[in-house]
Amino acid sequence: MRFNRSTTVATSSLLVTASFVGNRGLQLLTQIYLARQLSPTDFGVWGMVLIVTTLSNLFKDKALASVLVQRGLEDQHLVNAVYSLTITISVGLFLLQGIAGWLLAQVFGIALLWPLVACAGLDFLISAGGGSHGAILARQMQFQSLAIADVSGGIARFVVIVLTVSFGGGVWVFVAGELALSTVESLLKRWFSRYPFVYQLRPDPAAVRAIGSYIRGLASTNLAVYFNTNCDNFIIGKRLGTEPLGYYNLAYQLAMLPIFALSQINRVTFSVLSQRDSAGQRSHICQLLQVYALVFAPLYSIGFVVAPMLIPFVYGDRWQQAVPLFQIIVLFAYARGFMAILGTGLNALDKPNLNAAINWVLVPLSLSAFWFGAGQLGVTGVAIAVACVLGIVASLWFWIAVSRVSGWSLSVLVQPIVLPTFAALLAVGLVTQIPTTYAWSVVIQVLGILLINGLVVAVGSGGQIPRQILNWIRQSTRRVKA
Repeated sequence: MRFNRSTTVATSSLLVTASFVGNRGLQLLTQIYLARQLSPTDFGVWGMVLIVTTLSNLFKDKALASVLVQRGLEDQHLVNAVYSLTITISVGLFLLQGIAGWLLAQVFGIALLWPLVACAGLDFLISAGGGSHGAILARQMQFQSLAIADVSGGIARFVVIVLTVSFGGGVWVFVAGELALSTVESLLKRWFSRYPFVYQLRPDPAAVRAIGSYIRGLASTNLAVYFNTNCDNFIIGKRLGTEPLGYYNLAYQLAMLPIFALSQINRVTFSVLSQRDSAGQRSHICQLLQVYALVFAPLYSIGFVVAPMLIPFVYGDRWQQAVPLFQIIVLFAYARGFMAILGTGLNALDKPNLNAAINWVLVPLSLSAFWFGAGQLGVTGVAIAVACVLGIVASLWFWIAVSRVSGWSLSVLVQPIVLPTFAALLAVGLVTQIPTTYAWSVVIQVLGILLINGLVVAVGSGGQIPRQILNWIRQSTRRVKA
């Protein structure tokens, strides 16, 4: 049976979502296990390591090879140039991360940071070239292969972490898990792709010039995003210490967990947008914004309500201080999802430089807000700054930028998210008035959020959104059967 474009997109989105659910489910179980085996200080030390490794990962071959998804595979010189650059950059990043680890250890005065960061850098040698093979699979819409690679890597990380903990590995379990993930994921991408890349020590200069602007814009965007989303860790670790950073790190990871699902779906989105005209791009972005709001607004509402009971119950009473941090950061996480969709749209519109400019302007604002927040209210002040500056202000800016660049009406881009967001805020405001004297009160709150959200969305849309959802379910069922 012949499959049309919409079938391919729906199937691809379903596959990457399924792989995310499997991966994040394992990661959540691992996190719960480690929270009971390790101390908040161990999590804080790893949070310091992430200051360097997160920066390095922004220039990993997976990120740079995304130009192959945007530009296509027709020009063999360009394809080999991208592959060659990613290999060379990966080797350079391995060396630079070792040096950065030493500097990090000097800044925080913790000698263990150097070997941790240096060993984590082996990830670049292991995965060198794997990102290019993954880009080939994404451009060809072979998301089933990518899903298999992702899930297999997640399983490998889970197994290795559990084994390392059993041998008393301490904070080294994080490094062991990430290296296991990279090894399995990279090998499988190469196996599925089998694309005949040719490494060139000196890539074709014309091909490099052709992609130079795009790669510089993407790298600049990633670097700005890094500063905006990691300066909080640095300031907390430096001013407040490892234990507050441990609480913050756990709260941040929990709040951002659902957004990682969107990052997987955005792999499909980027490939789709790169191959559509302006009208098709606008329609797809608006649809994705609406679906995101309909799913994640009630999801984060439920997370906000159940956090005071669920986090101490699952992770242990010593993680109680992470609860208010989580409840603040969920606002940023919800807004971050919109920024991820709109930022992907800018890249697909060949405007990564504008994406970078927005994020760079936010850097001094966020850094000042983090520093001020830490001085006034400690780690809670930093969380509030993240929610206000990187959540509300940044997301509004992205909407305006996409509207201006694309020529699409701002109201058209904003309209899909207004009703679901209002419904979620109303639901939280009402159900939090219910006393939580008994454990079953939380169940009533969750059911209340779902009921209020459903009623407000159904009535507010005149029944249109429920009909759209039912039609989507019917179409998806037919496609799966086909």
